[in-house]
Amino acid sequence: MPFIEFEKSVRQNDWSMQELHSHAHYELYFLSKGNRSFFLSNALYRLEAPALIVIPPHVMHKTEGDPFERYNINVSDDYLDPFQRDTLRKNALQFIRPTPAQTEQLISLFEDGIAVEQHRKHTEYLLKSIFSYTVFTLNKLDAQALPPSAAATGDIPPLVLKVIDHLNAHYAEKQTLDDLAETFFVAKSTLVYNFKKYTNCSLIDFLLNVRLTKAKEMLVNTKKSVGEISEACGFSSANYFGLIFKAKEKQSPASYRKNQRAKA
Repeated sequence: MPFIEFEKSVRQNDWSMQELHSHAHYELYFLSKGNRSFFLSNALYRLEAPALIVIPPHVMHKTEGDPFERYNINVSDDYLDPFQRDTLRKNALQFIRPTPAQTEQLISLFEDGIAVEQHRKHTEYLLKSIFSYTVFTLNKLDAQALPPSAAATGDIPPLVLKVIDHLNAHYAEKQTLDDLAETFFVAKSTLVYNFKKYTNCSLIDFLLNVRLTKAKEMLVNTKKSVGEISEACGFSSANYFGLIFKAKEKQSPASYRKNQRAKA
């Protein structure tokens, strides 16, 4: 079924998401206060409020860092009308820094959406109206390339960047820590330490999340069998793929495919 949800999160202390994740819906992420490190796709960015990013389906991401306030809209592709879909696609993975007046307007829209979900009648129609105006507002804002990544400012060593690119490109192949250490001519302990330090994620967990993200995308967008997808995404067996997928997604690959296609 089509869905949309508005949410707000405020943290008074440093906070990090537990792990990289992806999902089958769009996410409009609006950082209204604070600074965050934002891992998006295959790079780490430093964001300073106010900042708005449209995260499309099946893109790995996580945030970490200082105290903050942020608003989210999570919305399924089948909820969108053609104008809304075109606007989100056009702005996907772009960086939007609204003016003070635009920031105030966006906060008002997000707060209205949250209030509707919690307290008002005719929720469905009110949410549609608020979301429509939010997208209309987004369409008028100036999107630009994401700000220089942490790599560009020297915050991430070249070694870690090369490993990230390698894992994104070769996720379907067998990868062990020994193989990676040999590929990059570095001690395994150095590789493990630096990757964890600069991404706040272990090498194995990162690779697993890349594979699961690719698998979810294939489950939704192809007719390949679960076994074929398992092999294409680098899992040792369909059974292992099923166990890992269910542990992460709380449903089997077949159920995930069925549920996502039911929304189409």
